[in-house]
Amino acid sequence: MRFHNINIRNILNEALNYGGIIVDVRSSEEFARGHIPMAINLPLEDIQCGNYSLPKTKVLLLYCENSGKSSMGAKLLAERGFNVINTIGGLKEYRGPLTKPSKGVSR
Repeated sequence: MRFHNINIRNILNEALNYGGIIVDVRSSEEFARGHIPMAINLPLEDIQCGNYSLPKTKVLLLYCENSGKSSMGAKLLAERGFNVINTIGGLKEYRGPLTKPSKGVSR
């Protein structure tokens, strides 16, 4: 199986167009600091170990910080029969909104 690439700036539109799942392949710590809205976290290490449960009926749109890890994850998932889109540019090139942890109210 193969996958194709899109620019990271199109990730939200493409996810809506395909009814896809946005997958952040960075570590859980990086994900917790801020991620693209609607994204789920599936670190590359979990993909490499097969430690995941994803529907093969959905398009998976992968991203990371620079696009290196997402490319590796896309290749692995495509080889396992998933319909994958890799994003080029990573969060460094993304200009849209991010979901960040809410800060507690201090008293």
